[in-house]
Amino acid sequence: MTAATAAKPKAKTPALKPAPVLTLGATIDKMWQLREDKRAAEVVTKGIELQIKALESTMFELLDAQDTTKAQGKSASVSISETVVGDVEDWETFWPYIAKNKFFHLVQKRVSDPALRELWGMKKVIPGVQPFTKRTLNVRSL
Repeated sequence: MTAATAAKPKAKTPALKPAPVLTLGATIDKMWQLREDKRAAEVVTKGIELQIKALESTMFELLDAQDTTKAQGKSASVSISETVVGDVEDWETFWPYIAKNKFFHLVQKRVSDPALRELWGMKKVIPGVQPFTKRTLNVRSL
């Protein structure tokens, strides 16, 4: 392999540079200021996230009204993808089912959606859980 055909090495994440040497008090003050800056940035981020959620809701409505699952603007495109996930309505009946059948793979801190889809695909009835279609919006740069 020649140098011209050799694969380019992947870019590495730059190493963190050690902070300049400060007094303890100055270090505390700098850390506090950075924490305050982070809090202010999080407020801005939260506002942006709320705007994104509102636009997602609007896009779902517009796409549904136009009976389509894809659209594009000048900068990006969107498409709707759907995945069936479990929505446990009755944990008191669901837990005994898990224990009796030794289907502990169905739960994490939440229901394991791939395991549920597999059982539903085998026409199994799972007590306490109903299928719920979760929709996500995919945004891609053009």
